[in-house]
Amino acid sequence: MDARPETNRHVPEFGLVTGAFLSLSFLVAGLVLTGDVVRTLLTSVVILYPFAAYAITHSPDPTTVLPPRVTSALAVLVGVVLVGAVLADTEPSRVATELPYALFLGALVVLPAAAYHVTAGGADDRLNPLTPPQTVLVATAVSVGLLAYGLLVGGVRFAAATALSSFLAGSLYARARGERLARRTRRRFVAGGAACGVLVVLLGLLRGTAMESWLLVGLCLAAAPTFFYALTAPERA
Repeated sequence: MDARPETNRHVPEFGLVTGAFLSLSFLVAGLVLTGDVVRTLLTSVVILYPFAAYAITHSPDPTTVLPPRVTSALAVLVGVVLVGAVLADTEPSRVATELPYALFLGALVVLPAAAYHVTAGGADDRLNPLTPPQTVLVATAVSVGLLAYGLLVGGVRFAAATALSSFLAGSLYARARGERLARRTRRRFVAGGAACGVLVVLLGLLRGTAMESWLLVGLCLAAAPTFFYALTAPERA
């Protein structure tokens, strides 16, 4: 009766090994046959992450096979390589407008690993020197900067997506570290985001140029606190 659980005990780890093998095999084959670093590396990550997610959710202690610090470091390394590869393959005259796209791809790789680091890592694994409120402020500043960059330089779609992801990542990090906002405060943030979004759209109407970009930024400003409120709706405090 005990043989079956003992046999299946390492299934999550075997799944991770399988995913790593498939991912590395595709990475080597893709680089050798096509030389396309961006697509090959991104596809390899897409292959690996479902297996890693399975191992994390089914293993009693995933940190034994996926140390949070090592996982985050590797994800950051891959993200930096992706950003560099995108910019290296871009014409010099378009580097500025392609930067949001490069950052978006980097965020796709880094944020899942960062989320795992926050949720699975212990006190010894914490690397962020900022307090949770400071982290939210930095994430908000980065998001606003990305939106402004997208409007002024270009690449507003990917800038908006990266900005939204950055804000939610910082906010959910603070929540995971024990910060709680009263429901009334969260509702005020939603109202403030909606007001800022409307103001941005009105400003775009007054300028009369690139209206779609201004509308997208306005929607992003309105959606960010709304998504955060929805994700933290079960809180009663």
